[in-house]
Amino acid sequence: MADDHSVFDEIVAFNSDRDPDLVERKLTRLSESAFTFFRGTDHLFGKAWPALKPNDSGPAILCCGDLHADNFGAYQTEEGEFRFDINDFDEALFAPCSFDLVRCTASLLLAGEEWHLSPLQTNGIALAFLDQYRAAVTESLRTGVIGEIAPGSGAGPVWKLLNATASGTQAALLEQTTERGKNGTRRITPNPDKYPKVSDKRADKVREAIEAFGVSIGHAKAYRVLDVSGRIAGVGGLGLRRYAVLIDGGAAGHNRLLDVKEARPSCVLPGVDTPQVEHFPSEAQRIVSAQRRLQAKPLRGLAALEFGGRAYRLREMIPEESRSNLKHLQDQPGELRQALEVVGQITGWSHLRGARPEQRPMLARWAEGAGMAAVLAAAVRFADQTLQDFTAYQTAFRAQKKR
Repeated sequence: MADDHSVFDEIVAFNSDRDPDLVERKLTRLSESAFTFFRGTDHLFGKAWPALKPNDSGPAILCCGDLHADNFGAYQTEEGEFRFDINDFDEALFAPCSFDLVRCTASLLLAGEEWHLSPLQTNGIALAFLDQYRAAVTESLRTGVIGEIAPGSGAGPVWKLLNATASGTQAALLEQTTERGKNGTRRITPNPDKYPKVSDKRADKVREAIEAFGVSIGHAKAYRVLDVSGRIAGVGGLGLRRYAVLIDGGAAGHNRLLDVKEARPSCVLPGVDTPQVEHFPSEAQRIVSAQRRLQAKPLRGLAALEFGGRAYRLREMIPEESRSNLKHLQDQPGELRQALEVVGQITGWSHLRGARPEQRPMLARWAEGAGMAAVLAAAVRFADQTLQDFTAYQTAFRAQKKR
């Protein structure tokens, strides 16, 4: 980047059509750490990709598009089971398989600094992630079985998180997020930092859309809306329209919380020259289709909606503590390495699902070749660039705050 203000100005321009108050919050979040800056500026990665990508970038498959260390977590499936997997597909697109790998490896290098790991430890976990990706792809091709992380399928820090989510379920989330009124009916507890109030007009539009969806799938009672609020979560999506919706659930004591998030075109697509071989009526349907294909089993309540001239991705809300939150393992490098080995396996399995059957042998051959070394080299370059951009951004952000 040319100077301190070029990074800052580019980020402001990218977010110019979003809610100004939430953009201010996002700009502040981006100044907190290099890893947070990385998470919230995927469009910069997309812009850098043409110069970053390895000479042999691997087969073009359906990718997550924003793979990083915080983009994994536990969730409940449509069948009521629990899985641990990639959990955000807003930027999903067809791209070389190395696109996800370079981005996720760069995230580990940056997170390692934030987690106060030594350079040797950080490089070790990055290599473990890539080694287990390779192993998962080649083993799955040999056996014909694509793996998944389910309760009882293994042991270690990832399964501890998965089991904790399974035991807490939606009941704990409801207790954390809602309160009972005088008539005993729950409502979302107002919280300006997480669940801000929305206008009656906007709440009515959300309510109409959710209840119409419930009717369309034959579950009108379950999707009867009890309350609507705004929702503030994450970093990259701050400023987009997002709502928390409390619904009846269809049975006494089984209220559910839904996350309704505005869907936009993938922000990394302009930097990727891979043909997009599938086309969808809306961006929400692109996201939902990718999630259904790339996860081991689909998340409960996953659907695409349109109302008010915008597309939205609908899904059951995931408790914040169900995300990977690997930071809490920073003082246990052995467990952290184990967790990131599992993350590497999950990424390999997701890529196999994103590849056509005839591409899977190509993916395995690429993973067994020189591709991993090229991925690591590209990730190191982008992590270094991110540190430079973050320093420039902080300087410009502080100067802007003093005005």
